Amino acid sequence: MQYERGAVVKGPDLFADHDFRPYVCLSDETHPFSDEEALYAAATTTERPAAVALEPSDFASGGLPRKTYVNPWTVASVRHADVSGIEGRLDEDAVQTIARAAASDLGIG
Repeated sequence: MQYERGAVVKGPDLFADHDFRPYVCLSDETHPFSDEEALYAAATTTERPAAVALEPSDFASGGLPRKTYVNPWTVASVRHADVSGIEGRLDEDAVQTIARAAASDLGIG
């Protein structure tokens, strides 16, 4: 299954010793190998000053059970086959906020 930009998914935890963690899909079908993988920003329940807080109103559908923050500096390429489910979908404004923060962390804009 291919996940679309804005999808909040349950993926493998590449950064800590947990079974999974939520991620926000930032890439779209223009990403190389988009049929196999996508770029995701890691989400956490740990509040950090530079993290993007997700509010219930940011979700176009679904949601997460706990207050969640997206770390735009923690971007990983995750294979669709390694994602174990979808938790919801963010509206485009929330995705743009996260993507702009990630680009800024990379020295763009």
